[in-house]
Amino acid sequence: MTEIYTEISKLTDEFRKIGYSYSNDTNKIREAVQELMVYFLQMNPVTLKNIYVKDGIEGITKYGAVALRR
Repeated sequence: MTEIYTEISKLTDEFRKIGYSYSNDTNKIREAVQELMVYFLQMNPVTLKNIYVKDGIEGITKYGAVALRR
């Protein structure tokens, strides 16, 4: 599981880029990405692992993009 969390932490810049498509306020984007990281840490580990095994980093990125949009 720790390798999954390490890979997710590497996606921080990618999530910030995604955030700029929804807002131009840097503080809101950083706050949203930080909340997303907390969300990944608190979500069901089995679900997170299933997403990672099935779709890899691309699946995690898409899942995070949907969560950021909401």
